[in-house]
Amino acid sequence: LCGLIQVIATKTTKEDIMQHCDLIMTNFLQVLQSKNATCHEEALSACSSIASSLEGDFVKYMGALQPFLMNGLRNFEAYQVCTVAVGLVGDISRAIEGAMQPFCDEIMSALIEALQNSALHRSVKPPVLSCFGDIAMAIGASYEPYLQLSLMMLLQAAQTQAPDDDDDLIDYVNMLREGILEAYTGIIQGLKDGNRTELLLPYIDAIMSFLEMVQKTRKNDYDNEVLSKAVGLIGDIASSLGVHVKTQINQPYVMQLLQEGHATGDVTIIETCQWANSVVGQILAC
Repeated sequence: LCGLIQVIATKTTKEDIMQHCDLIMTNFLQVLQSKNATCHEEALSACSSIASSLEGDFVKYMGALQPFLMNGLRNFEAYQVCTVAVGLVGDISRAIEGAMQPFCDEIMSALIEALQNSALHRSVKPPVLSCFGDIAMAIGASYEPYLQLSLMMLLQAAQTQAPDDDDDLIDYVNMLREGILEAYTGIIQGLKDGNRTELLLPYIDAIMSFLEMVQKTRKNDYDNEVLSKAVGLIGDIASSLGVHVKTQINQPYVMQLLQEGHATGDVTIIETCQWANSVVGQILAC
């Protein structure tokens, strides 16, 4: 039933679904009171669809949903539930934007716990990292209290590498890198929207070192997802921090990443590269 409601929510207008949402959310909360992990997974996933449909109006349900969301984020044993809960945080962040801020202390604490839990299935960690970016984009300058710890987590995750002969681990490292790049992009864009990009300056050298490592060790990136996000991050760094990062941007590996992006033949990546090249060129001309 949760799955059916999820489909309906994606197919109907906000106005159509809104008149039924009090009853729908009441039933979802009842499902979340059960002891069944599969039911939790289905209900949280359906909540994502409702949040995406209602956008800012979803905030009225956050007080009642928050305890169940936290249970999901801390359900390290049933890692599929944890994964869905992380995705729900991202969807809610995009839906209610700045209204997410009052709920962030608990949520960020749970996300950090997940990253620090060595028993948690490794597939959960890339979306957790990406979720930092979703939250930062939602709350803008209010992300400052979480900046240092989340960047430490990102820098730690960035050190993960895989041997050349382990394709499974290489694929995981690529997923991890995508999550890291998405997080950096979201944090930079969020702080830019909040006019607080100067907070990033102490961390830029470490972020650029990660981009250099990506350029030198990128393997099995068959769909160019890592490359696409890397060139996008270069553009975001350049456009957000300008001449403050002129030295860091004027490096061979930056130009190499942009050239590799152009060489993919992918129209979307090429457009991103052209934009990034433009903002990098403006900085270097100063």
